[in-house]
Amino acid sequence: MENSVQKGHPKGLYLLFTVEMWERFSYYGMRAIFILYLTKALLIDAKAAGGIFGTYTSLVYATPLLGGFIADRYWGNRRSILVGGILMAIAQFLMFFSASMHGHADSAIPIMYVALGFLILGNGFFKPNISSMVGSLYPKGDSRIDSAYTIFYMGINAGALVAPLVCGGLGDTGSAADFKYGFLSAGIGMVVGTIIMLAFQKKYLVTPEGEPIGLKPSYYRKERENAGLEVETQAALTKVEKDRIWAIFIITAFVIAFWAAFEQAGASLTIFADQNTDRGLFGWTVPASFFQSINPIFIVIFAPLFSVLWSTLSRRGKEPSSPMKMVWGLAILALGYVLIAFSVKGMGMEDKISMFFLIGMYFLHTCGELAISPVGLSVVNKLSPKRFASMMMAVFFLSSVVGNFTAGLFSGLIPQPQVKEIIVDTNSSINKSQLLEASAFLLNKSENPMESAVISAYEADLDKSGKKFDREKMTMADTLYKPEATKVVGDLKGDQKVVFADRGSFIGMTEIKANTELTKKYNNDKSVIVRNVSINNEHVGAIIFENSENSLFGFKINTLYAFFIIFIIMSGATSLLLFVLHKKVEKLMNGIR
Repeated sequence: MENSVQKGHPKGLYLLFTVEMWERFSYYGMRAIFILYLTKALLIDAKAAGGIFGTYTSLVYATPLLGGFIADRYWGNRRSILVGGILMAIAQFLMFFSASMHGHADSAIPIMYVALGFLILGNGFFKPNISSMVGSLYPKGDSRIDSAYTIFYMGINAGALVAPLVCGGLGDTGSAADFKYGFLSAGIGMVVGTIIMLAFQKKYLVTPEGEPIGLKPSYYRKERENAGLEVETQAALTKVEKDRIWAIFIITAFVIAFWAAFEQAGASLTIFADQNTDRGLFGWTVPASFFQSINPIFIVIFAPLFSVLWSTLSRRGKEPSSPMKMVWGLAILALGYVLIAFSVKGMGMEDKISMFFLIGMYFLHTCGELAISPVGLSVVNKLSPKRFASMMMAVFFLSSVVGNFTAGLFSGLIPQPQVKEIIVDTNSSINKSQLLEASAFLLNKSENPMESAVISAYEADLDKSGKKFDREKMTMADTLYKPEATKVVGDLKGDQKVVFADRGSFIGMTEIKANTELTKKYNNDKSVIVRNVSINNEHVGAIIFENSENSLFGFKINTLYAFFIIFIIMSGATSLLLFVLHKKVEKLMNGIR
């Protein structure tokens, strides 16, 4: 039996691979549409939505510390994984109910927060325990562990690959009412993974000698007592063990910068794909959520190649140490942002880049990820004292806590359209407030990039007049206006067809002559967007939009180019610092590469 195991990987690896694949399907399926659900269904502005997204994704990786502790001391890996799976399945179904009543924000938002709480807690029990069990399938020092984690990582990304296509395809349709189907499919995926774990864990989760792994710690104490062996005591850590734990902490600290930049994929880069990317492909518009499948597609393709690369370099005695692999990972991540920053430099607000720039960036980010994430999982498993395996894996996931939280904060800095000026035609019978109100009702739930800006300006205008903003009244816009009313046709510089509406009915498409003198000063200004407004066959004025402006340590961010420069500096500087320190980290690892 020993020889047969040495020739390949134990079947338990493929069980964990499958269970993790379904859990990642659930997580990444929900994540693919979450920021779009916040901004397009619940009408939360990009900055606040980025904060919610970042807080959620960071806390998801904070609770593994609790889950790892409970598993190591009381429950064991198996029970923790099953409890986590059940909690996350419940959470996805709660997201389904939240999205089912998206038009009633007072109910939808509290349900969403409860669902996020269940996801955060469930992931805490699930994530560290399934990752640490991979190493438990092999004898200590087995050379196959690196390869096993690469295979396991492919399972993660197989789920992440399919999830945006299924959940995004069902939920990101252009209709806010369909987000619920994306969340429902994520819930079903989590149920499937949990059932598979429950059905096959006894048969396949065993050591090479056939002993079960992942049971409660009390089981192993009793086994030793029954065998007449001395029960292991919690001996003090040796100096080598302490040094290796310090190495884990240092590696974890450097991985934070990687996740802060990499995890823009689920937040700001999804908004960027939605608003600033030409997604036309043979007459079909690719949903923005689909771009989140690009990274896992590349992972599945290139993970085996990276595994072969490391093995080849190892045979030749030239394989870089784990810290050095991470240096390269951070540098390649920075290069990805160099590519996307170059593509948007000098771009106007209404310009769009080719999707192939975005795909190219994701390719480079994938290469960086393969040099960091699976390498990190493997080295933490090797460095951890056996009795603290799940806890140390949870410590490594703390890099994702701070990284994802920072990613959410940074994603809120992405420039978004905001109302710069409202111009009313002097011949019009309405005022600025009425023009803004008509536009807000027209654009509500329209998938138009200016929707959030107009509604925010409308809300602020109401506050000035002492009136209360009635969000429930706004949600009635879906019934007040026909679907055609949600289309806005270009900025007007002459005779063009315009979509317009009064307060309660859709008038239709017609030829309207815009008063071009109103917006003449903006004719050649690419840094603004001009939208003319017509009501009841009358051109009443225009709304001018500009990019929002934020700052970070005095650095002004009001263009996409400036926004992406942040991540070039962050990942590039961190790569350089780790390069300077990598020899000291290797020394703390005491011979482990």
